[in-house]
Amino acid sequence: MKNLSFNKLHNDRKKLIETNKNKDHILFVGDGNILISAPHGVSQVRLGKYKYSEIGSLTTALFLHGETKCHLIAKTKNNNDDANFDEKSKYKDSIKKLIQKYNIKYLIDMHGLSSNRNCDINLGTHIGENIKNNLDIFNRLHNLLISNGFSVSIDQPFMAGQQTISGSINNEFNIWTLQVEINCTITNKKENFERYKKLLNILTGWLKTIKP
Repeated sequence: MKNLSFNKLHNDRKKLIETNKNKDHILFVGDGNILISAPHGVSQVRLGKYKYSEIGSLTTALFLHGETKCHLIAKTKNNNDDANFDEKSKYKDSIKKLIQKYNIKYLIDMHGLSSNRNCDINLGTHIGENIKNNLDIFNRLHNLLISNGFSVSIDQPFMAGQQTISGSINNEFNIWTLQVEINCTITNKKENFERYKKLLNILTGWLKTIKP
């Protein structure tokens, strides 16, 4: 973390997308039973409407995979789809296969918030439904974020309902899922890099406390 730079973080993301630009998504097999997901690191098309990429979500997911060795799945090509919204997708199919093959028990789905949102981080729980089998893990993260000066909203503006990756996977497999939305002013602006590093440190430490 000490030698981490803003440019390196985002260059790693750019390199990943360039290397895999012809693939719908990529999978990095890790250790343990936690899967980190980044479905919006590239642009999407939802109900015919083009939506910009949430670059900070992929930057964060890639860093967390490197630090924790959690499994990682990330979208790397816009196929005129939205992996988090569409009922059926290759991306969701791959998540299901990963869950079954590696006995995944925790899914952290990373997203980016627009700069006009009035919170730093939105934690989507589907009104607690997606996290009900282990509230302590959620409370630890929530308390860490608040105590380190981040403004946190729960289920507002996004609640991770049944149609999302978090909601649908929880409903089908009954595993613990959380949608984490980070304001792009934190992840994407170089002048806020110290704050971003603090957040990355919190998320890394928190993931390492999740036991099998």
